[in-house]
Amino acid sequence: MESTLNQKGFEIIEGVYSEKEVNEILERIKSKEIENKFGVRAFLLDKPELAELVFTENLMKIIRTISPDCDKSIKSIYFDKPPHANWVVNWHQDLTINLVEKIEVPAYKNWRVNSERVVVQPNKEMLESIFTIRIHLDDCTKENGALRVIENSHKRGVIDIKEWTKHKEGNEQICEVRKGGIVIMKPLTLHSSKRTENKKSRRVIHIEFTDQELPMGLNWKEKIEF
Repeated sequence: MESTLNQKGFEIIEGVYSEKEVNEILERIKSKEIENKFGVRAFLLDKPELAELVFTENLMKIIRTISPDCDKSIKSIYFDKPPHANWVVNWHQDLTINLVEKIEVPAYKNWRVNSERVVVQPNKEMLESIFTIRIHLDDCTKENGALRVIENSHKRGVIDIKEWTKHKEGNEQICEVRKGGIVIMKPLTLHSSKRTENKKSRRVIHIEFTDQELPMGLNWKEKIEF
């Protein structure tokens, strides 16, 4: 039977982290002086003590269930939507990966090179192999910027967003999740989020995984092996 993730493009699992585990993560975030930042890229890179708190036995079991051969994360971002930094995220797909350097590879396109990282849109096969886990450090409801997804949209490949927004076809779901729960999502799933309306934080750790290797000498910028 097809898994919920592969069938719908997303899945919610509550209670992956205990209250104690979440609070330990939050204390570590506070100690790193990133508590009040609303977006931190490469969040787990070079932070082994934080990665150890995040990659719990429960989370590893879920990762292995999704992809038994998965042995690494490839991207991590910390998000918050505090009252002073509240924004709308429009409908989109996650179409890029972060690399160490640019090497021309067939079907890898839309390169962006800057001082911090090299960004590229990989081929469809690589995008389809990636899955995202969003760890919720607060209760997340429709009033404070819960993720919104279009069910089954990941099966349509790369979507022309401008054309899609004219009709917004598909079944929209709001991913309300309690503190300690996770949302698992395919990067090709259309998703968005609204501003928070209850003046509460919405702290989330976004981590991407794949069991695939890069071709032709390309290297992941944020690979963490486990």
